[in-house]
Order: sequence, then C-alpha cells, then structure tokens
Amino acid sequence: MDNRVFVRLQPWAKEAIVSKIDGGVGYELLTNYAFSPEHLLTGAKNFVENNLYFYAGASGIFRKYFAWNALGRLDYAGYYQGDISIKGDVRFSAYPFEQGIHLLGNVSMENRTPDWHTQYFYGNHHRWDNHFGKITETKIGVTLSIPKWQIEAFFGYSMLTNAIYFDTLGMPQQSNEVLNIITGSLTKNFRVWRLHLDNRVLLQISSNQDQIPLPLVSANARYYFQFVLVKNVLTAQLGADATFHTLYFAPAYDPDTGRFRIQNERKIGNYPYIDAFINLSWKRATIFVKYINVAMPWPNNDYFSALHYIRPLKALKFGMTWPFYIIPPTK
Repeated sequence: MDNRVFVRLQPWAKEAIVSKIDGGVGYELLTNYAFSPEHLLTGAKNFVENNLYFYAGASGIFRKYFAWNALGRLDYAGYYQGDISIKGDVRFSAYPFEQGIHLLGNVSMENRTPDWHTQYFYGNHHRWDNHFGKITETKIGVTLSIPKWQIEAFFGYSMLTNAIYFDTLGMPQQSNEVLNIITGSLTKNFRVWRLHLDNRVLLQISSNQDQIPLPLVSANARYYFQFVLVKNVLTAQLGADATFHTLYFAPAYDPDTGRFRIQNERKIGNYPYIDAFINLSWKRATIFVKYINVAMPWPNNDYFSALHYIRPLKALKFGMTWPFYIIPPTK
C-alpha cells in the first residue's frame, strides 16, 4: 500500500520548457507472506515492512518538437533505506511529413535493495536467509521512430553491479563482477496491396552468459492478408505468426520458488514456432481460428520454451470477443 502527499506547480503554460514541477513524500506498507521454522504450529504469516521516501520531478514541452521529463526518488527510512533512483526521458521531433520523425532517449540510474523474497525464503526444497548488498543498474536507450515508413530502431545499453541471479540449484547468488548488456532491435512493417508483412528482429549481447543467458538473435514475423468481405460490416485477416531465437541455455523453472534459474544441461532454440490464423471482425465482435505450431515436426519435435517445459503441440483453437457496449470517447 502506497500513500503520497505531494505538491504540483505549473510555473508557466502547459506547453512550456518547464511546464510542471512535482515533489512530495510517500509512505509504503509492504507485506510479504512467508513461512519460517518458528511458525511450524501456526503456519505462514505476514511479515510487515515500512518504507518512507521523498521524490521530485519536472517535465516540459515545446510545441510538438520537443518534450522531456525527469524523476528522482530517495528512500529515507525503512526496508529500502538509502535506495536512490533517477530517470529521465527526452523526445525530439521533426515534421518533413505529417506523421513526423521522432528521436527518443531515456536514461536511468538506480541503486536498489533486493526484493524481500530474494533475501529470505523457506520452502520445501529451497531455503535461504541472505544479506545481499544493493544492486546498481544504469540504463541508456535511444529509439528512432518513423511512423510513415512503419519503421522503428532501438539501441540500449545496461550496466549492472551486484546483480542477483539464481544458480543451477535454484539458489540466489550475487555477482561480484560488472555485467553489461547490449540490445538492438529493428521493427519494419510493409504493405503490398492487401498483404501485410510485419517484422521485428532483436539482437542481445550479454557479457556473462553464465549469469545472464540471452539468445543472440530473436525474431518475430507476422504475415497476413487483410480484406473487406462486407463493407462496414465484416473484415478478415488470413495469415501466420512466427517466432524464432538462436540456441542458448534457456532458463529452467523452479515451481517451488516460482523463479527461473540458469541451467547448463541443454540449449534451446534454432527452430521456428508458427501459428496460422484467421481473424474475422464482424461489427463489434471479433472471431478467431488459430492452428498453433502448424509446422511441427519441422525441423524436429524439439519445441521447448524452458528446460523440460515443452511448448504446445499442434492444436486448433477458436474463440470470440464481443463487447456488448462500447463507451464513446469523451469530447
């Protein structure tokens, strides 16, 4: 439960370089349900923590060409005492055509205490009582968006110190090295007559695959025909959706803790997972028919999402959504 008391100032117009200033104090009541050996007769109970923090932020805009916002937070007392976070976003826009070209940047720096269940857990197969240090994470991201050409490119960099990961036994460990993650993605959608070709490719590089395993390349392609069967009444889509990622040691899942852990038993990936679909939009109702994993067993039957967790095999699914009332937009 989070309660805040704050002050908001608008020193100038709503569309000004500094258009809004916020500041306040917040109090969090944190409740964690867990079991402890001394509760053998009474069962699990709630562990209550308190947290007091201060925050301040500001934002601004210059017409439709520039916008920014920043937010800082300091946790003063309680479970997260001493935590600090600073975040900022900025957008530059140019309009050689109506939809514009947009360059977005964001940066964040955070020094945070690990969550309560990472510090303490007592279960049937896993138990720990840790005193991990604070995690420091710095993120930088840049996005270029050109809506007219239906293209978006993203580059991101993240640096973590004292990162926490779950080892092959499912136990939390704190890294003693600086971890770096580089991310780049490209989204490009094409349209040729009634044929839509939606594509997204993601590149990820981890400096330590033993602690933060990531596939080098992931991709998603959604190709479909869209056409009108009955004007203003019935629209249809007919196509397929495919996902793919390169081989890597995909995390294993521990039902006991509800966490994913690293594993080195087998690599997963290098196969496409394809769903064929038909979507029908009939006035307010939407009807779909989906044939999942239509390409199985090509190239083989090795369809796993996590270690020992097989993805759904061939199956036919169908359904419908029908909102009986749509709230009209406010003026």
